[in-house]
Parts: sequence; structure tokens; C-alpha cells
Amino acid sequence: MEQPHEPDLLNRADAKSLEDLSRELQFQQEKLLELKRQQEEIERRKRELEALNQKRQELDVGQKALKERLTRAIAILENAEYDTRKEIEQIQLTRQAFGEHLAAIEAIDPNKWPADTLDDQLTRSLSQIDHARAVYTQARVRIDALSGKDIDENAGQEDGADDDGDAGAGAVSFGELVRRGFALSLPLIVTLVLLALIILAKKAM
Repeated sequence: MEQPHEPDLLNRADAKSLEDLSRELQFQQEKLLELKRQQEEIERRKRELEALNQKRQELDVGQKALKERLTRAIAILENAEYDTRKEIEQIQLTRQAFGEHLAAIEAIDPNKWPADTLDDQLTRSLSQIDHARAVYTQARVRIDALSGKDIDENAGQEDGADDDGDAGAGAVSFGELVRRGFALSLPLIVTLVLLALIILAKKAM
């Protein structure tokens, strides 16, 4: 039996070694590709996490800033609401007081007063007028602010006269004194005229 030639054995060994090397190279290439794919996946995941983290930071900043703004705004609105309610209450009380004073002033009728109580009735009525004027004067600033204009252009002069009137009657204008004197005398004049008419009517009978 013939023995194989030594060069053939070497050729087979070399061929087998090349095969192994080729397979090893392919395996390493596939492994390298897999590692590359894993690296790309890691990079993609990293970008996603960075984007999520950025959104989370934006959320935290926006949430904190808006929370502070809304908290301040709510506090301001609550204070404004409280002030508005108090203002409405004051307006309602003022309107009610005006209504009561108006009813009291409209009820004043000197023609119905008995002659023997005329002085007391006049004193009481003048006191009611002065008190109503004081209440109106105090509330005029608020009323002017609500209406956007001066609702009584002549009231300033009358108010000034009333304020100075506390120091003496000389601050009241002559026309005002005449008007007051006529108002005081009118019920007495009417009573005297009625009495004169009654007397004349009795004499005519």
C-alpha cells in the first residue's frame, strides 16, 4: 500500500486551516455586526431617554412656574373678591340709608303740622335734613366713582357751605338764609291765611 505523499497532507492541513480561519472571520464579522447593532440600539435608547429627560425637566419647570403664578393669582382674586363683597355690602347699606332718608324727607309736610307743635316739627325736620345731607355728602365720592362723573355739580358748593357752617352762620350765603327763612315761615303763613279765611267766612255768615 502506497503512503500518501507529505505535500498532500500539508495541502489538506492548509485547506482546513483556511476554512477554519474563514469561519472564524465570518463569526467575528457577524459578532461585530451584532455589537454594532447593539451599539446603535443603545444610542437610540440613549437619545430617547435624553428626550424624555428633557421633557420631564420642562414639565417640572413649567409646573413649578405655573403653580406659583396660579397661587399668586388666586390669592389676588380672593382678596379682590373679598374687597368687592365688602364694597357691595357698603353700596347696599348706603342705598338702603338713602332710601330711608328719602322716605323721611318726602314724609315732611308742614301743611299737616298743628300750629302748637310747629316749632318742634320744624326743628326735627331740619335735623333730618342736615343728617341726610351729611350722609349724602360722605357717600358722594363713592357714587361719583361708580357713575364716572360728578352726579351733583352744585353739591360741592353746598357741601362747602355746610362744612364752614359749623364755625358760624356767616358762612351760609344770603340766598340760603332767605330760602331757609321762607321755608321756616311758610307753614305759619299758611296757617294764618287759613285762620283769616275761616274768620272772614264766619263774619260773612
